[in-house]
Order: sequence, then structure tokens, then C-alpha cells
Amino acid sequence: MCKICGFYASNIHLITMILPFVKEKIQEEVKIETFFEENLKESINLVLNNLITNKKIKQDILKINWKNTELKKHINIENNLKELSKKKNSNIIFIGGTINYINDANNVLNKYIKQNDYKKTTIINCYNILEFRDNIKEILDEHDYILNTSGIHKTEEIFEEYKKAN
Repeated sequence: MCKICGFYASNIHLITMILPFVKEKIQEEVKIETFFEENLKESINLVLNNLITNKKIKQDILKINWKNTELKKHINIENNLKELSKKKNSNIIFIGGTINYINDANNVLNKYIKQNDYKKTTIINCYNILEFRDNIKEILDEHDYILNTSGIHKTEEIFEEYKKAN
């Protein structure tokens, strides 16, 4: 399992950051699951209407759940993960919101991930930068890569002075 992090300043920024990656993964037939703290449906529609002209791609992107997910509904998470485990292709789970929401979502997901084989799964935690202060190094240490508007990179490529804790 691979863990990637990203940072965003607004819902529109989050959408524009992940949209090229999502579009690419849809074309590769990768299954995408989402757990967002906020409802992104309006933001995704706004961005798609202004940037994507291909109707098929737009429809495929809109099939993804862009609504907020209540983490208290563990049964929904378990069902979604069971569906992911049946897929032969890679799987991606996007989690977006505050640091507390992301930590809670990862705690819930880790319970189910430990019980099943999710080696083909990538978790992408997207942090709202307005919600945390001084713990960026801790966040970076917990992840293998970073996602930004130009794609996935080694953390050292984005933060040149970063050194991962041992």
C-alpha cells in the first residue's frame, strides 16, 4: 500500500489539483473511492464545465462520489472497501479535509485494510492547509509521496530541505 499526501487552500484548488490525476486513472480503469469532509459536488461541476469538453470523461468523473462522507457510518466504509478488494486493477482512496478528519478516516480504513489484501491500494490524503499549523513534517513523514497540481513527486523534489525521519 502506498500513501500520498497533498495540500490545498480551497475546494476549487483541491479539485484542480487532483483532476488531472483522476482523469488519468479513470482512463487506466483504476477504481477510485472518496472520503471527503466537505461536499465537493458543486466545485467539481464548476471545474468540469469550464475545463473538460469530452462528455464521456466528464460523465466518468461525475460517477465518483464527490459528496461528503460521514465517518460514523463504518458499514458504508466496510462495504466500499470490500468492493475495492474485488477489483483486479489498482485502487485509489482519496481522503480530503481537516487533519482530524483525515486521521479519523485513516484510523477507520486501517482497521479494514489490516483484515484484507489491499497491496494494490493507494491512499491519497489531501489536507486543508488552513486547518493545521506546525506539523507538516509529521504529515510528510507518514507519506511516501506528495501530490500537487503537477502530479506525484518525491517529497524531496517539492521540499528540497526535507529529510524523512527514520
